[in-house]
Amino acid sequence: MTNFLQQLINGLSIGSVYALMAVGYSLVYSIMNFSNFAHGGVIMFGAYFGFFFMTLYKLSFIPAFLISGICTGILAVIVERIAYKPLRNRKAPFLYFIISAMGVSIFLENIVIATIGPTFRTYPKVFSLEPIRLGKMAIGRIDLTMFLISMFCVAALIYLIDFTKTGKAIQATAFNMKGSALWE
Repeated sequence: MTNFLQQLINGLSIGSVYALMAVGYSLVYSIMNFSNFAHGGVIMFGAYFGFFFMTLYKLSFIPAFLISGICTGILAVIVERIAYKPLRNRKAPFLYFIISAMGVSIFLENIVIATIGPTFRTYPKVFSLEPIRLGKMAIGRIDLTMFLISMFCVAALIYLIDFTKTGKAIQATAFNMKGSALWE
């Protein structure tokens, strides 16, 4: 039973990060009606932003996390403006969006390989490696932090979507893009 509970804790930790990525992916799909294959590349850049803010600029975890989130958001807007907005303005077929998303994904991955290199990078030590012990089970501080940050972000997104004017606009766009353009 202890082994099962330990694996459940590990699964919740990793699964919460996957859930956060999936929520972003499905939000883009519900609004834009195409699979944004570049989503993973943008997330990869976010991880590298955080890594470099912590190693080159010697920022602590929380400022590096917040600044990398802002930089990643800016990158996502740039990708949307360069790769997808011109297609939307021309009312391009669905296939063009898929091709563009694949091209952006390949570009983002290769720009990292060409500039940073293909070697694996490890974040500096942020938290104590000593786990929190609950009987025979151990919860890593990093695992607990990943779970809490993911749950906070999902809760904030739910609040944004369900209880704000911007969220209602997002819902309207997901329901009917042409009809939502009439809303002010």
